Amino acid sequence: MESRYRPGAIGALMDEYERVALELKNLLSTITQEEFTKIRDPFTKDEDCRSIQSVMKHVVAAGYRYADQFCDFLMKPKENHNYHIYNVLNAIDEFEKVIQLTSETVVGNLQMTREEIQSTLAETRWGQLNIEMMFEHAIVHILRHRRQIEKLLQSGR
Repeated sequence: MESRYRPGAIGALMDEYERVALELKNLLSTITQEEFTKIRDPFTKDEDCRSIQSVMKHVVAAGYRYADQFCDFLMKPKENHNYHIYNVLNAIDEFEKVIQLTSETVVGNLQMTREEIQSTLAETRWGQLNIEMMFEHAIVHILRHRRQIEKLLQSGR
């Protein structure tokens, strides 16, 4: 099976973003609706950690915030994001929409030069980042929550 690789530094980061998204989608596809909505930590103060469903609400919301930030970096208009996470299939669908939106946002900027990437440096809600650093942050965010879901499933909580 031959892989398609996008050109450029931003293209490479988009490829990796899709790769980690696929890992999370594959994990979600193994989860029953009961597992998805089960309250696993009723005592947590973090509403994003009560269930796999709440984790995925957080992941999708963050994905849209990253996509908006990519729009800001590239001086593109942002879209309104209306979504709800009801069940596993819906979560996968909404997550795919986030990844697709991000891909569409950066498609014309895959081969940015080092100077162009550096020129995107801006103050964000996550600190002072450029587009490359934001992609890295977004990738690791998915990895951390995939791991969190794996641990929740393994512990039976």
